[in-house]
Amino acid sequence: MTLLNRSFLIGVGWVLGLATTVHAQSTDTLRLSLPQAEQQFLDRNFQLLAQRYQIDISTAAVQQAGLKPNPNVFFQTNFFNPQTGKFFQYGHNSAADLAASQFNKGGMTVQVQQLIQLAGKRSKLVQLAESNRNLQTLAFRDVLRNLHYQLYSTYANLYFNLQALSILRAEETRQQGLVTSYRSLVTTGGVAPYEVTRLEVALRDLQASIADYRSQIADEEATLRVLLRPDQPRFILPTELPIVARPLPPIAAALDSAQSNRPDAGLAQEQVNNAQRSLTLERARRTPDMTAGFIFDKYGNAFNNFTGLYTSIDLPVRNRNQGNIKIAEIQVDASKKAVENQQTVIESDVLNAYDKLNTAYEQQAGLSADYQSRVQTISIEATRSYNNRVIGLLDYLDKIRTYQQAQLNRINLQNKLFQSQQLFDYVTNTRFF
Repeated sequence: MTLLNRSFLIGVGWVLGLATTVHAQSTDTLRLSLPQAEQQFLDRNFQLLAQRYQIDISTAAVQQAGLKPNPNVFFQTNFFNPQTGKFFQYGHNSAADLAASQFNKGGMTVQVQQLIQLAGKRSKLVQLAESNRNLQTLAFRDVLRNLHYQLYSTYANLYFNLQALSILRAEETRQQGLVTSYRSLVTTGGVAPYEVTRLEVALRDLQASIADYRSQIADEEATLRVLLRPDQPRFILPTELPIVARPLPPIAAALDSAQSNRPDAGLAQEQVNNAQRSLTLERARRTPDMTAGFIFDKYGNAFNNFTGLYTSIDLPVRNRNQGNIKIAEIQVDASKKAVENQQTVIESDVLNAYDKLNTAYEQQAGLSADYQSRVQTISIEATRSYNNRVIGLLDYLDKIRTYQQAQLNRINLQNKLFQSQQLFDYVTNTRFF
């Protein structure tokens, strides 16, 4: 087992102890690989589940838009007859009453009417509702894309911060032992008091860096708990993070993938489609709807037991829906401009991510094969030389800082490479890595 692996295991154990102390309500640790975390995210994330419901709602709205208006039934009867002083007189009139045109019983009116939508309004409403459903589907895909990137980014930051913390904690243990031993030498005159003080200052600086990493880890744990929603408030421990060093794809292919696959690009284009369907509907509303009906009137019309048909329609003399049509036309123009702007944003995102990934690849390629093994010896040799008084205090502290920075830079470089790959996948919405 290499020194790095041993240090990492020591750090993981310390972090788990920290999780137990800070989160006293849970002593469990949830160990997750990245694929396991992704699956739990898809199954349990609240924001993702809520967005799925919006698709179901918009699907129901399509069904509702296709329903025809219900018919209307009207019934009227005599409540009180002032000629007889009676309420609700039903039955048959006598022959004498009929001969005298006295209809004291059985008077009623029944009317059935139906609203008829003209100019294809119902089909246009369905088309608009279908466009709204497409918007919700694309919005779900965009939420999924953003949360997926947040999950991968946070998981990687936690993974590499735990590695950095393990290195610093191992270095803290070594420096604490050195400070303790040199304090005892002060009483014998073996070292000057200022050397111990300077070592303590260096130790305090190291502990401040450790505190910063602990704070970052706590933030990343909080983010992962929201994204993954575990059954209990456990400490989430990333177990592995493979980094695939594949060649950079051609920039033209990346741009085409982004314009074709990004849901926000589809959202912008669907907004144009939605605005055009709204305009079509508003133009159709210039044509008024018609009402057609049937009426039966007993004893209350030109003759007894009158039956008739009727239609009614508004005359579009003043209101031809001019204002709403103008609004819809403006919305079409605005949505087209939004598509052009979104295309520019996507192109800029891809070029920016491509440059960052290319830089990360160049930095990774600049590391020699034996770089890590040479860095490992700096701390050990510096401590041995200082204890043997071969080097002075300032030279020793400089070598220790060099060792720490080299180790952290190596971890940061790995994290930067992974984050750059994930950013590139995010801006293209394509799994290149």
